[in-house]
Amino acid sequence: MRTPAPPVNSAANDAEAKPWLRRIGSFMPTFFVMGVAIPALIYIAIMVILGWRTPIIGANAGVSYSPAESKIYLYVSTSTTSYVSRVGGNYNFILTPWRAYFATRKHDVTEINSLGQMRRQPGSILILPSTVTLSEQERGEIQAFRSSGGAVLATWATGTRTAGGEWQGWQFLEQLGARMVGEMSTQSTEHHLVLTGESPVSHTQPAGMRIWMSKTTEPLLRLRGEMIGARFTNWARVVDDDRRNEGALIFSEGLAAAGRAAVFGFAETTWESHPLHVYPLIDDTLQWLRREPTIVRAAWPMGRRAAQVIEMDTEEGFNNATGFADMMRAQQLPGTFFVLTSVAKQHAEVLKGLARDFEIGYHGDVHDGFKGQPITVQERRIATMRSDLAALLPNNRALGFRAPNENYGGVTESLLQKAGIRYHAADPDRSEARLPFIPKMEGIEPQDSIVVLQRTQRDDINFAAQRLSGEQTLKEMLDDFDLTVETGGLGWVSVHSQNFAPGSALASIFPGFLQQAKQRGPTVWFASAGEVAQWWRDRLRFRASGVNTGKRLELNVTVMGNDPVKGGSLVLMLPFRNAVPTIRPVKVGVPTPSRMVKLDAFRMSIVFDNLEPGNYTYQITFVGGQVDS
Repeated sequence: MRTPAPPVNSAANDAEAKPWLRRIGSFMPTFFVMGVAIPALIYIAIMVILGWRTPIIGANAGVSYSPAESKIYLYVSTSTTSYVSRVGGNYNFILTPWRAYFATRKHDVTEINSLGQMRRQPGSILILPSTVTLSEQERGEIQAFRSSGGAVLATWATGTRTAGGEWQGWQFLEQLGARMVGEMSTQSTEHHLVLTGESPVSHTQPAGMRIWMSKTTEPLLRLRGEMIGARFTNWARVVDDDRRNEGALIFSEGLAAAGRAAVFGFAETTWESHPLHVYPLIDDTLQWLRREPTIVRAAWPMGRRAAQVIEMDTEEGFNNATGFADMMRAQQLPGTFFVLTSVAKQHAEVLKGLARDFEIGYHGDVHDGFKGQPITVQERRIATMRSDLAALLPNNRALGFRAPNENYGGVTESLLQKAGIRYHAADPDRSEARLPFIPKMEGIEPQDSIVVLQRTQRDDINFAAQRLSGEQTLKEMLDDFDLTVETGGLGWVSVHSQNFAPGSALASIFPGFLQQAKQRGPTVWFASAGEVAQWWRDRLRFRASGVNTGKRLELNVTVMGNDPVKGGSLVLMLPFRNAVPTIRPVKVGVPTPSRMVKLDAFRMSIVFDNLEPGNYTYQITFVGGQVDS
């Protein structure tokens, strides 16, 4: 295994491979303020003594809490500073992104150059910023810090060298729960950090969020460990077979009562040029390391981890839609057909058969893109497709649209909104995340807006361009599906009617894909595109917030509007492994959750099957918990 290149500071590196280390009465207002502030401060001080935690306003406008006596230590290693200097670098450059982060977030941080300066207490965090050199004494200090309940966040090749700079190996990271299995090739296109949704270390970030990692002389590290919070993929979020179980962010909780650990498999130089994309990830990681129980609104209803839409662009070869529909019926799965209305008029009976069991949406009037066309032309085309379909299916109200060739523009979305279309199936690069979203439109309230759903998986046209066999195509489709489930996002499988003729490679493998995908059972919500869009609108009305008092988590759930929300779910990040939460209503008569489902050792799902409009308050306490064998 090649030793990671030591940090250098050479002007010979090009812009794509930047060096690692470059970069009323006058007194009345006063009396009033003091009259309010002094009692408030006395009250807060008393409550802190009784176990409350001091609030910190976070970057996401929420309130997080840290233990009153806990600290964050940023280790400025003298031996690493010396080693970096000897190879022509400046370690201060690696510290700059961290200093900027803490200044931006207004977090208190204590910089130390000796680990003996740390106080060993639960809730404190030690950050090791690419601290490549560690002495045996320092390693012992860190182990003692963890044993006393302190947590550790290490980045890149921390601890791989002795204090004198000699190569030591990867044992230190292994002690933190991360096993290094290789480096990403410098020629690799897999330089995107893709986050897992509702993960303990990325819970405020949308599922499948894609963050570009700048190419530097410090290779991205391929890691394995107990839990994965992020992965390295290419732009299309495709992962090679030999890297399916690897991560870019590993987090773990080892010994009972010991501190947690997280390892970032990338150096600070990969995100110094776009820090605001990484700050929320650091926020969430620090919160988990402090063992702060956190609750977030789940992306999907009924406690499901991911959602999957399976649809057909129904155009040329319209009759082939019948075979596709039969396969979906055989597996009792919902499907969506986006029909080209000029072609649908020639196959009225086929269309009526599809409409009896499946959702019908618009694919346009003719197979021409919309982007760049004059507003009047686009407006006329939208009116034509609507009148065409209304004549064919008088009792069917189509609510969704998918542009031919995924070719549309902002004008198109505005005209669809004006025409009463409720969702738009967009192209893969419409968003960096893999969740539906509501675009901002002037004068339109979010609850009245069109919902944008992206195609998130490769389609049959992509696979044909790769010249894959039927067996290879099936495997790649299942790989895409599995990654969607693992990251908790929206899956969108799209096929084209012209490629689905009886006996075609696509038609031959599709039953196998449906069968194997369905085996995921209750983990995945299989839904029509319209159902996903409606849920995303309902989700706007289902809101939750939590306040950690230090003894318990105070949870407030609100359902807005006039209708109940069905299947509203929350994800609870546990303060310790396998903790058993108990949730109790604060008031008599408040509905309790329908069920609580363990997602893994660090998360629980709280599900409300049906919650009427109103405000509901609960208290969550934690007991039990053990280390898995």
